[in-house]
Amino acid sequence: MNSSVAIRIIWIFAAFLSIDANVDPIEGRYSFSLTTFHPSGKLPQLSHAIKASTLGPPIIAVRNQHGISLASLQSLPSPLIRDDGTSRFVSITNSIIVGHTGVNADGRVVTEAAQRLAVEHAYTFQEEIPMNILLEELALLFQEYTMKAGVRPFGCCLIVAGVNDGLFQIDPAGTVTKVDRDEKGIGFAGKGDASVILERIQEKLEDLNGESKSLTDLDNLLVETLQEQVAGGERIGSSSQSIICASLSSKRKESLRGHRIRRVPVGTKKESMMDEE
Repeated sequence: MNSSVAIRIIWIFAAFLSIDANVDPIEGRYSFSLTTFHPSGKLPQLSHAIKASTLGPPIIAVRNQHGISLASLQSLPSPLIRDDGTSRFVSITNSIIVGHTGVNADGRVVTEAAQRLAVEHAYTFQEEIPMNILLEELALLFQEYTMKAGVRPFGCCLIVAGVNDGLFQIDPAGTVTKVDRDEKGIGFAGKGDASVILERIQEKLEDLNGESKSLTDLDNLLVETLQEQVAGGERIGSSSQSIICASLSSKRKESLRGHRIRRVPVGTKKESMMDEE
């Protein structure tokens, strides 16, 4: 036997021995391709995308009769950096806000697509895009990337908030879920124990003794909740974190761009909020 052939055989044998024994060889046959179903009926790549969407900064949204308030953590690599160029909350129309979490790059692509849909609809029909049409088009976009060859699913999750329509969540599979009822509701997406966070917010709302909660009260409530999560160890892996709040009033349908966005350094008091136009 030729020495070079023998060396190749030894190299191949060593490569097989180096494979992790914990990895199921059958599992690998179905996880490499997006459009290949596992014998269990699942799409492994889609499961991975859903997992990725739960690893991003937490987003909390609360709705009441006054409007909608949203808050999220922003993680930066250094205290000297004020912004990472990714808008966590994006205005789609004067009455609809979209927040994204998970893979930032995927979130930017999807929110830009949502803005393009809104502009095209307004140009064609001379009206704001209805919530049901926006949700349908975004769901189709997500679903298309679960079966289209040469691409991968979006690794992000959206919270779509409408003053008149409520709170909705869209996952990487394109599933749309309404997360509120009547004029009250709480939405959550991203990293963290959803049940614990939602329960904590509900307790804070009940502690207000049924008083009418303004949007400022809701902002403060969300800031306190996220600060508690950070203090409890829910860090996203950066040396500098702040909390971004955005709100939309049901009385004045002003766009997010014209509304105040509050940026709160983690660990500070509510009075030290910095307002941005």
